[in-house]
Amino acid sequence: MLENVTLTLLINLIFMFSTGQSSCTYSAVGEKVVISFDGAKLQEGDELRWTHDEVRVYFKKGSKVKVKELDVDEDGSLILTDVQKDKSGEYKGIIYDSEGSLIKETVQQLCVLEPVSEPTVVVECVEKGVNLTCSAENNREVLVSWTKNGITTDSTLAFLHFLSSEIKSGDSFSCTVSNQISQKSAKEVQPACSDAGLYATTANYHKEKEANSSSANENKKDVYKKKFLGLDLWLMLVILTGGGSFLVLSIICLVCFCRCYRRNKRKAKEEEEYRLTSLMPDHTNPPDVQYMQQITSERSSKSQRPLPPLPGPQGPPCVGPP
Repeated sequence: MLENVTLTLLINLIFMFSTGQSSCTYSAVGEKVVISFDGAKLQEGDELRWTHDEVRVYFKKGSKVKVKELDVDEDGSLILTDVQKDKSGEYKGIIYDSEGSLIKETVQQLCVLEPVSEPTVVVECVEKGVNLTCSAENNREVLVSWTKNGITTDSTLAFLHFLSSEIKSGDSFSCTVSNQISQKSAKEVQPACSDAGLYATTANYHKEKEANSSSANENKKDVYKKKFLGLDLWLMLVILTGGGSFLVLSIICLVCFCRCYRRNKRKAKEEEEYRLTSLMPDHTNPPDVQYMQQITSERSSKSQRPLPPLPGPQGPPCVGPP
């Protein structure tokens, strides 16, 4: 308990001298903050002014409120509910009486911070030694302290390096991160490094992470092993997404080509058979006998017709005796 109190006082002193703001009022994000006049009370006819970084956020003169960006209570204290980091800055309040005389003035610096998150000690085995890193998410502008076997060390760095000879079997380490409003410590770890390779115990965090990673990899392998219609699932996905369109189009083109080729081949064969049939006599259908006799008779009658007389020799007509 005494060590925690000492650590908190040390943190406040360090931040006080590093920022140069000894009167800063610290608050966590989401809290309610009241900036008061330290005992002064507001009368009904008084004039009240509040500014945030020289920007007026409240102004009342007598019973008339002219500016009300933030609320005030009966005593004139400024009230900030669910405060956020953008509300950090200088707040100045002034009270005048009805005659314009100064009654009370206050200037306060507000610093809104986020609570620190729980850190983790990361162990890395290196040649002839070990590295320890105090890691935490979203922890900025924080102080770091280390403990070895439950005893606070003098180190305030987030990174430590130890030689193999400086670490004994069973030694445990932990780190603490803190700011003016919160403080959290990591789980203890027992680093164990050897020349053969890396072996480090970083609490149960890394074990759980590795177990979850292995489980996720096995689930992925099971998914890849599944088949759909006799094909691997990944192949079906490729066919359905992009490759399937090209494959279906290729199949359609191939089917059309085969049908056209067969049609043209069948048509050419039919034409060739037709030409051969027209050139060969038809023995299956002999001509009609009666029709043939009629044709022969007509030809014979034409051949038996008398020939026309031959014309006589041309010359003058023959004149006989009178």
